[in-house]
Amino acid sequence: MFQVIIDSLVRTSELALIAVGLTMVYDILRFASFAHVQFGTIGAFVALTASLNLPLPPAWAILTGAVVACILTGGLGVLSDRLIFSQLRHRPAAILMIASFGLGMVMQYGAQALWGPSAHSYPIPLSRPWLILGGRISPVGAAVIATALVAMLGFHLLLTRTKLGMAMRATADNPQLSEASGIYTERIIRTVWFIGAALGALGGIMLGLVAQIQSNMGFEIMVAVFAAAIVGGIGNVYGAVLGAMLIAFAENIGLTINWGPLAQALRLSAETELYIPVGYKTGITFVILILILLVRPRGLLGRRAS
Repeated sequence: MFQVIIDSLVRTSELALIAVGLTMVYDILRFASFAHVQFGTIGAFVALTASLNLPLPPAWAILTGAVVACILTGGLGVLSDRLIFSQLRHRPAAILMIASFGLGMVMQYGAQALWGPSAHSYPIPLSRPWLILGGRISPVGAAVIATALVAMLGFHLLLTRTKLGMAMRATADNPQLSEASGIYTERIIRTVWFIGAALGALGGIMLGLVAQIQSNMGFEIMVAVFAAAIVGGIGNVYGAVLGAMLIAFAENIGLTINWGPLAQALRLSAETELYIPVGYKTGITFVILILILLVRPRGLLGRRAS
């Protein structure tokens, strides 16, 4: 059972970083950017390229590559806003969503053209996993959890203890009033794009560390990331973390449960042992999303519409 907890915490770390960036953009601009998950793909590949070309030990090369990737991907987020979304700022949200979907496709196939369609891995040396209460966690998995905790703590302090964070929250609550109060909202929007894209890149790097890096990795996690943001209450950064945790635990627990007795009771199958294949994990995410929306349409920590 403790292995399920470990795997779920690692999965939470990956999803939460990307979902927080997604919900930040929504909170400011009021549209869901389908391109956001592709910042994870770009960040993972940039970090890989940097780590393979730096004359440093593997751990330091990956760390340095991750920093470079977050900065460059954050800049890409700002550039995408300047070139595309700022031009559509006053259009309906559906137009921005369609534009973001197109941008996401360009980013995915651009990554495939640059780095190829095959899977890649970071230059991580083999190491023994640690045994904790009967569960196994690799040093990489522990580093992923620790990195996510530090990033989330830093982001929390940014939001609550700095003038920039207060300006971000004010702009999200009422952009017109913030502008009238002397806050340069366009600068805040650029900052949100930078931080959101950088967090997305960091999430993609974490995903690449525990699995592999592929050009379609953003598309594969899109459902889980959007589900985490919606379940937690889209527009609420803390809700995105809570939603990511709920989705991660539901996925891993759902894969370990023997559904045979239930299937027999419902006369759906005669099998005594019936487990959900890993390839159907997305189905668990959809079930959780539907249940939450039926019970609490605005999400767990979502604000009531005014």
